[in-house]
Formats: sequence, C-alpha cells, structure tokens
Amino acid sequence: MTALYHLNENLAHLLEGFLESAVPLIAGLAEVIGLFIIVTSLVKATYHYVRTTFFHDRYDFHHEMSTGLTTALEFLMSAEIAKTFLLQNLESVIPLAATFALRALMSLLLHVEMRADHKGEK
Repeated sequence: MTALYHLNENLAHLLEGFLESAVPLIAGLAEVIGLFIIVTSLVKATYHYVRTTFFHDRYDFHHEMSTGLTTALEFLMSAEIAKTFLLQNLESVIPLAATFALRALMSLLLHVEMRADHKGEK
C-alpha cells in the first residue's frame, strides 16, 4: 500500500512539473498567434481601406478587421484558460477572470456588430 502511495506522489509531482513547464509555453504560443492575427488583419484591413478610399474599390474591410479581432480574442482567451492551470490561490483568479471576462465581452460585441453589418447588407 505504501508503494502505491509513493507511486501516486511521484506521478503527481511529475505531472505538476510538466504543467509548470508546458503551460507557460502553450499560453505564450497562443498569445503570439493572437498577436500575429491582430497584426495581419490590421494590415489587410488598412490595405483594403486605402484601396476603397482612394481607388473606389468595393471591399468590406470592417468585416475583415472584425473577423481577425474575433479570432485573435479566441486565441487570447485560450491562453488565459491555460494559465488557470497554474493558479495557486484564489487571489490570483480575480485578475485572470476579469481579463477573460473583458475579452469575452469584446468578442461578443464584435459578433453582434458583424451580424448587424451582415443583416444591413441584405
């Protein structure tokens, strides 16, 4: 029975060490991907905005930017969810939950705006 207890303790320690090293990498990667999506959609929307304004092209750059921001916010929220695995106390949950709630609210507002724009086109 003692051997099982020690095996369980060793496995728990091993998994805890794995989480402490893997979760920051995963969260950081998700944040970098989110930032890349924001920059990419900003560049594309700016390009199409300039073409629409100066060359009278027809392109929905608002939708381009909204879609990019929504996707980026989903990556950033997944990074926040991954960070919850490492929380040690309840005091550190509050700022993380507030950040997650703000990002979720922004994502929801972007979805509502995209639907309103889509209905306005029809």
